[in-house]
Amino acid sequence: MNKSCMQDFYRCVEGYEGRADALAEKCCKKLVNDLHYEARIQAVVYFYDTELGEKITKSQARTKSLTKEQYMRVKT
Repeated sequence: MNKSCMQDFYRCVEGYEGRADALAEKCCKKLVNDLHYEARIQAVVYFYDTELGEKITKSQARTKSLTKEQYMRVKT
């Protein structure tokens, strides 16, 4: 089976490698921050559902916070 990789589809124009690296790093940092944010929201939704028996939406979860102990009780 022929495995393809990203370089088979995307190539950087010669001389722009530094700019491409900087952009990739910026985008990756944003993705990691977004993942942490979404994980927090999902943990709040899950905690309210499993521990408190309350169904809440993601928009409601955005305004709530849990304690460290409560976050640690969330199993995904």
